[in-house]
Amino acid sequence: MVVGYGVCVGSWDKFQRFVAPHTVNRPLVTLSGQTSIAEAYNAILAAYRERSERVDALILQHDDLEIIDPDAEEKFLATLTDQSVQLVGVAGGRGDTSLAWWNSETVGHQLIDTGMLNFGERSGDVAIIEGSVMCLSPHVIETLRFDTRYPGFHSYDEICLTVRERGGRVVVADVDTHHHTTLGFSSEASGQQWAEGDQLFKMKWGKS
Repeated sequence: MVVGYGVCVGSWDKFQRFVAPHTVNRPLVTLSGQTSIAEAYNAILAAYRERSERVDALILQHDDLEIIDPDAEEKFLATLTDQSVQLVGVAGGRGDTSLAWWNSETVGHQLIDTGMLNFGERSGDVAIIEGSVMCLSPHVIETLRFDTRYPGFHSYDEICLTVRERGGRVVVADVDTHHHTTLGFSSEASGQQWAEGDQLFKMKWGKS
């Protein structure tokens, strides 16, 4: 089975250190110089739709996300064998009233530079996954797109609600990753951009 990768690259140095080693001899689409991760991911999805050779799963990941689990691909593919599962991550939450999934019942785990974040159960169904690594089923590649109304580099994980609205499941798998970042937003502007996205999310989905 074939697993493809897609990365919106902000730093080629980070990409070479954290992504390139585990994408050797794999289908890979990279974009750089982007101003919207939703638009970048849609372009990556379009590129995979146009390939003559289809992939069995597509992993979209940040350039600072390192997959350290040697069995990651096998675990993602095993989760997708249930065709009701359409989107897989390594952490997420069961609440969907806000994009702040971490304020709900959480599932999964992820190592960051300041330590291990243990979100509870190692695997299970969730409403929204943490967006630094997202494994998409062939159905999602073919039929779904990210909402480009969301600004910049936040809120694209809102696609989880579209998957669920159309009858698909969003699932956390027990896969080890290292997100080379620290807890919280990188800047005040980044936090404000996320808040704007969360407000749009609530308006779009009728959340109070």
